[in-house]
Amino acid sequence: MTDALKLLLLFAFLSATTVAVFIVVAWSTRLPSREQSEVQHDGYVIRGRWFIGVTLFLLATFVVTVPFFPYLSAAAALEPAEKVPVIAAQFFFTMPDHFPLNRRILFEVTSRDVNHGFGIYDPKGQIIAQTQAMPDYVNYLAVTFHQPGHYKVRCLEYCGVGHAIMEKDFTVGNDDTGSSENGKAANPGANKESNNGNTNGSSNPFE
Repeated sequence: MTDALKLLLLFAFLSATTVAVFIVVAWSTRLPSREQSEVQHDGYVIRGRWFIGVTLFLLATFVVTVPFFPYLSAAAALEPAEKVPVIAAQFFFTMPDHFPLNRRILFEVTSRDVNHGFGIYDPKGQIIAQTQAMPDYVNYLAVTFHQPGHYKVRCLEYCGVGHAIMEKDFTVGNDDTGSSENGKAANPGANKESNNGNTNGSSNPFE
């Protein structure tokens, strides 16, 4: 069914409903008038049934929507997490190359120069989490990877001429190798920052 057909059916349904309401109202005005005392009892019965029906509907809606409340996800955010520092710079990310499966990761994201975006894309190319990388400030992003495979981090905010190529590949697997240890092995240039200020120079084509 095409979108145009769906819109046409919706318009026809709303139009028919509106016409039906007008017909019912017009027909009700033709009925003989009744005294207040005659209709009072029926009115109370209708009001009581309406109240019960609305109450049951609201209770059912509450029960169905409870799993989607944000409080459950907020409670899950209090669970212990493995903290992983992430440093963004023009035009690369310094972070581990591997993360464990089904383990809560708390990314501590900052920038050493300008504002950057930190967007995580799953193996299907769909964004699953994002935050800002800001100089002199740390943003926290909690993520649990439930699907193994190759992931990608992309910068989501224009940060200079190399913005389009600012990305980082990493993998997610079900081994127990610590992400921090993998990060040190995969980013030998990161240890040079304290010596000469050149972090992971091999990943930055503009240095």
